[in-house]
Amino acid sequence: METFIRGDFLEAKKWMEDNYNPFILNYLILFVFFLLFLGLFNDLLFSTFAFTVFTLLLSFINRYKHMFLGENLYPWDVLLYQQMFNLFPELIKEVNKGKLAIAAIGVVLIIATIIFIKKKIGFVVFRLSALKRLALIVISVVLIVSFFLFRSTPLKRLFNELQITNINWNQETNYKINGFLLSFVLNTESTLVFPPNGYGKENILNTVKDLENRLPAEKPEKTLTRHPNIIFIMSEAFWDPTRLESVPFSEDPMPTVRKNQVGWLLSPQFGGGTSNIEFEAMTGLNVSFLPTGSIAYQQFVGHSLPSLVSILKEQGYEPTAVHPYYNWFWNRENVYKYLGFNQFISLDNFKDATYRGPYISDKEVNAKIINKTESTDKPDFIYAVTMQNHGPYEKGRYKDDVKIKIDDSELSDESKYSLETYTQGVVEADEAFAELIDYYEKSEEPTIIIFYGDHMPFLGADYLTYKEAGYVKDEKWSLEEYQRMRQTPLVVWNNFTDEKIELPSISPSFLGPHILDLAQIEKPLYYRFLEEFSKQMPGYTTSVKNDADGNLYKDTPDNVKPLEDTYERLQYDLLFGKGYSKEALFGSGT
Repeated sequence: METFIRGDFLEAKKWMEDNYNPFILNYLILFVFFLLFLGLFNDLLFSTFAFTVFTLLLSFINRYKHMFLGENLYPWDVLLYQQMFNLFPELIKEVNKGKLAIAAIGVVLIIATIIFIKKKIGFVVFRLSALKRLALIVISVVLIVSFFLFRSTPLKRLFNELQITNINWNQETNYKINGFLLSFVLNTESTLVFPPNGYGKENILNTVKDLENRLPAEKPEKTLTRHPNIIFIMSEAFWDPTRLESVPFSEDPMPTVRKNQVGWLLSPQFGGGTSNIEFEAMTGLNVSFLPTGSIAYQQFVGHSLPSLVSILKEQGYEPTAVHPYYNWFWNRENVYKYLGFNQFISLDNFKDATYRGPYISDKEVNAKIINKTESTDKPDFIYAVTMQNHGPYEKGRYKDDVKIKIDDSELSDESKYSLETYTQGVVEADEAFAELIDYYEKSEEPTIIIFYGDHMPFLGADYLTYKEAGYVKDEKWSLEEYQRMRQTPLVVWNNFTDEKIELPSISPSFLGPHILDLAQIEKPLYYRFLEEFSKQMPGYTTSVKNDADGNLYKDTPDNVKPLEDTYERLQYDLLFGKGYSKEALFGSGT
């Protein structure tokens, strides 16, 4: 299992030697599962076969999740079973068909061999009496449950004595040191979100009252005769590849974005987890208060939730979500309703669309946006998520139509070709953005466009391209490197004022107050609180944080701790709790 996941037997062997205690625990977890299989099937041959298939299947799922998203398999991923089934036809395209055929033939031959041995040769297999079989199943289940609930069992003490630590702040290191199975088990302690210290009705109401006294409402100065259209473009994996300073590009791949850039978005994700960035931008909540690696849309958003969508809807906006992919992906078809969107334009609505590579082009998304703003009398709020530049960035995706070349670099061929493919996607995203700006510059409707990348691209296993280019080190990263691996370009453009705002490195959670100010819309109390927090700590992620002066932190500094505690309590109340603060924070209409 570890050899397959790591891709190298010698690396797996070195892990076993250097991390003996985690290796033994991984082995014991597997052995207990084998005992369960034996108790269930009561047949040594078939139990061994079924257990082997189970082990290999887990390995395959983990490997391909890491390949596509740059993340390992987590306990909460079991909630994504429907998505996995829906996505299976797309994933199967990436699997080596020859190897898959060999594996299938191997499975058939093993089953046939088991049947032949048992029926023709009369091979005697190991069997248990009914009582012993029941005892084995019960013992196995109890042990498995103990593993997954180790916080409240004697296993917690065993883990402590063996110096086993759940490195949940760095899951890549966690899985490398503790191994796949043990890391998976350790992560179960983060699947539940418990109330933060001080959560309760009286405390929450006192917190809200304090905020109301400290952050009174201010009427914005009105210079517009109508609310402006507000258009978010969350461009898939958009980033500035010229930040790889050692790599020579033949020309600038993103001149329009560079000209209009107002700062950097500090993404909570790398290489995947797009919906978490969306979650932060739309709700003002922060995934740093959620279990590491979790997907808020899939796990936690199961009811109506106050959001930027609902706020603007109260102001008379027509809210629309656009994403040229399956509507079930990341549970968007349900979550968008909970957030308040009136319409979701998904893959099914992109009939006869132009594709660039395997995905619908960014310019087709432009067409949907323009059509929407032209067809409604109300001001529009549109949240658009593009898909064209989604990985993997295979060689030849754009055939010979690659505008920018990489010459004389120290990159391997694998990194060079994937980076060229990715950069062509950046070129076309920038061109699509330029077309959108050109259109709304001529429009009589006041319009704001917010453009940013959701996360940086996944360019090779174990950050291959970034390491070859010297962008990050091979060993432990500094806070500066963590920040570099989370920043994407941010543009806030409008067609009704020449004043250009400048923003620090900022989390998606804190975009809302700036957009409401620019749109000349009064901020609800919650967004006034977000504004207060972001003035102290505009960049707030699990990996790295930055204050307004650009100073970097791993842990929240003491002077921001009180605001952080308030933020966490309010988020718990809105997302998991009783909603004591909802009306005061957002008004009775949300």
